[in-house]
Amino acid sequence: MFISLNLETPLGLSSFIANNANFQKVYIPSSFNMSKILHSLKTQDSKVIVCDEELYSLEPPQSKKEELSAMTESVKKVVVASSKKLGASPLFRAGDVSSVDPYKL
Repeated sequence: MFISLNLETPLGLSSFIANNANFQKVYIPSSFNMSKILHSLKTQDSKVIVCDEELYSLEPPQSKKEELSAMTESVKKVVVASSKKLGASPLFRAGDVSSVDPYKL
């Protein structure tokens, strides 16, 4: 489980607690740098990511698009902290994408 969202929100905290209670490994990045976050995804071989709408919809530079998209290939499920209907992501090609309001569970 990869969480790149504020643990002070109900969604961030409940994701963290639920994964710890079920003995799932949780990785929380210490950077807001997109490249570092995506390198961490590949290193951790994360299958599920909980992220904010900004990371999900961020458009990478054209010169790095393929390289950065390849780093997210291991992700099978994306949970996005957003109350909006989401379109396709330029980075995450996961088939299972859902959005959850981060302040209402």
